Amino acid sequence: MPTKDRYDVVIVGAGAMGLASAYHLIDRRPELSILVVDARAGPGEGSMGASAAMVRDVFSSSDNRQLAQSSIAFYRHLMDEHEELQGPSPLLDLYGYLWLLPERYLNEYRDLVRGSGGALDARMIELSDLRSCPGLDPTPARWFEGDTAAPPDAIAGGLFGRNCGAVAPEMLANFYFAAARARGVEFAFDLWAQRLSFEGREGLLLHEPSKLPYSFQDHVEGRLRIARVVFGDGTSVRTDRVIVAAGAWAEHLLHPVGIATACSPRPELLFSVSGREVDRLLAWTPPVDPIDAPAGRPRLPFLILPTGATMKPIFGEQRIWIGAVDHVAHPIGTREDPATESGLDYRADRLGDREAFATDVLPAVTPYFPGFDTTGLRLERSWGGYYHFSPEGLPVLTEEACGVIFIGGDSGSGVMKADSIGRLVAALYDGACEARLFPGGAYRLDRLSLHRRAVEEERIIL
Repeated sequence: MPTKDRYDVVIVGAGAMGLASAYHLIDRRPELSILVVDARAGPGEGSMGASAAMVRDVFSSSDNRQLAQSSIAFYRHLMDEHEELQGPSPLLDLYGYLWLLPERYLNEYRDLVRGSGGALDARMIELSDLRSCPGLDPTPARWFEGDTAAPPDAIAGGLFGRNCGAVAPEMLANFYFAAARARGVEFAFDLWAQRLSFEGREGLLLHEPSKLPYSFQDHVEGRLRIARVVFGDGTSVRTDRVIVAAGAWAEHLLHPVGIATACSPRPELLFSVSGREVDRLLAWTPPVDPIDAPAGRPRLPFLILPTGATMKPIFGEQRIWIGAVDHVAHPIGTREDPATESGLDYRADRLGDREAFATDVLPAVTPYFPGFDTTGLRLERSWGGYYHFSPEGLPVLTEEACGVIFIGGDSGSGVMKADSIGRLVAALYDGACEARLFPGGAYRLDRLSLHRRAVEEERIIL
């Protein structure tokens, strides 16, 4: 529970972006009193902990590329500085991404690599080199037995990204958490931030019983300011600034006070599988040259199929995580309704619908890996989190006159851009126009705003 009744800053959300924001804000402004609140029991236990936790810098958008490359470089820097982050399970393991591409995407991805001017560490892979992949059928004849629709796209080649791989989300969350707490940031878990309140702001006129301001005051400079954050247990704290980094649940806090996010949450489903086909695939020595290769041997990269399904190798456990973002069967939005509850009943295991594995996910995998049917696999576990999508697939960072900073819309890449986002949030709080990224280079903050947004649409979203 909070130990004080007033803080300079309250950060809502202890996921990747909230934790990085707290870390960089206290580093920049050590005199601030900062409270981070989260409805879960510890740091990174929301969608961050339920994610595939992958990082990449292969993006069509130069903004996404810059933000991701800076964060990946900082995570590697942390490993160099902290021995406990190096292994045997490291904070960062860059074994690569491999996109399996149909003909219609080959030229686009090839042009992306060429047009980056060397900024992308990636190369095209010939179809002949992919034929050694165990169980891969690059020219599927049908979606499933008896289906009469046109077959899925044939695989014509691939793209291998080297500065790509996996991050350990619990290690990253614990680093930011411990470092921020050591510098004086206070954390309160199992505490649901239920609403933002104007109550208590001197001179402010409020409707009864809603406690919402008379609307004309929106035109009075400096009049409308959030005064406190009210929690689900009925308690509250006073504050001058609120940073909302609540991901998929941000709208529940912001929409009631008239703040738009322009983002929408969708479920991301993950399924852990094992079996003989998994063992065969994990034993493959692919024709790639990853950055991290224990014993000098390339390992199975993170695979992205033409259908959008993903396959993440879990080397030490002889498992593969199959993932998919559900755009149809599960509606936009969160399943939890905090407006009617005192807490947030978020259960990752409930979100991962086991029935969806057979009906929605496997049919996106088995055309290319026929052995990955229900007889050749063991489904061991299912779970899910939320992707928070923006219209262009880039983060949204906006500040409202009422004292609220919103960061969200990571579009499934919050972990891989978290450190950069934290630096941007800290600079925005300070009134700066740009932020300094790691290890160098500046980024203009209003590029990610809603009012002066200046970004190109991201075309490579998983």
